[in-house]
Amino acid sequence: MAVDPAALHGDHQTLFAALAPDGTTTSNPTLQRRLGWDSDRYFRSRDALVDMGLVVRGRGRGGVVRRVLATTAVEERTVAVVVDAGADALTTAATVEAVIKNELALYEPMRRVIAHDWAKDHRRDPLAVEVTALQGRRVTGGTWSRPDIVSVEVRTFAYVPGKYLEVATFEVKAANAINVQAVYEALAHRRAATHSYVLLHVPADQADNLEDDVADVAEAARAHGIGVVTAADPQDYDTWEEREEARRVEPDPERLNAFVATQLNDTTRDLISRRLR
Repeated sequence: MAVDPAALHGDHQTLFAALAPDGTTTSNPTLQRRLGWDSDRYFRSRDALVDMGLVVRGRGRGGVVRRVLATTAVEERTVAVVVDAGADALTTAATVEAVIKNELALYEPMRRVIAHDWAKDHRRDPLAVEVTALQGRRVTGGTWSRPDIVSVEVRTFAYVPGKYLEVATFEVKAANAINVQAVYEALAHRRAATHSYVLLHVPADQADNLEDDVADVAEAARAHGIGVVTAADPQDYDTWEEREEARRVEPDPERLNAFVATQLNDTTRDLISRRLR
């Protein structure tokens, strides 16, 4: 997760304090003039804050930066459901709450399966598999920037030099929230991942009724290289089915680095750092 702003000191603290608390962007030249710093001093501090996950860069004249705002997972999830309410008739607060509650209950059992049976089946040896939906700060603005579960692995190959950081993200959807929006959420995650999946809870007694919705998700995912997995029982890999295979991509290294810095816990980051040495 990102550094606590209260722990900042010196130039880092000064620059962070100069940024608008509400996340409004400010240009680099404006901040330099406001602080009276030369270019080297300013960009050294700015880059450090970016690496800490406390600010993000943006497009604009001279380049712009803004604070990363902390939001709760439930707030983000509620926004996502309400935005999509017109398409799925999710119009009441009670329904939104039910969607969130159902999805939250899936995270831990699915995380355990991904860390063990899923990993073995896919010839993976993850350093860590984390539920990230309930922690961390957003790397970029928007509702879809944080995946629900993340698996991290450093891979090596007998005949290919180097070490490869593999990050797989999983967007979890409960049975009462299956729709193609999940694919676009997974696409947003893939900007900082090598593989991205949609993981759908499809109870056996609802499979027939949900098949059209699952087929729509699979069709959209296929076009974008997003993996689709259905699970009748979240904690039993024997009931999981891979409907679409995730296509590997090579994310921008800076974006991947920021994702690791802001979304994963200290222990996982330390494991990655030591394994990549």
